[in-house]
Amino acid sequence: MIRTLLVAGLLAASLALGILTAIVQSHNRAEGARLDGLREDCLLLEAVHGAQRAAILEKDHGPLPPIEIAADGKTVKTPKPGANARKQGAP
Repeated sequence: MIRTLLVAGLLAASLALGILTAIVQSHNRAEGARLDGLREDCLLLEAVHGAQRAAILEKDHGPLPPIEIAADGKTVKTPKPGANARKQGAP
């Protein structure tokens, strides 16, 4: 009798755990799809804003000089402000 009750309790607990797992998994899948859509929207907005920002900066300050990055990827070398003017004025 006790053995039957213990087996029945274990069976009920296993079924409940399986059902709860299925519910959580379906919710997570739906939430993941929703978040993936938001991520794609954010990437598109960032691309649009980046292009607009570059156009605005170019209108305000003229073309920006290129930035050189060292081979180690850590050191950033920026050209001197007057370097481009001297090169253009030289014969």
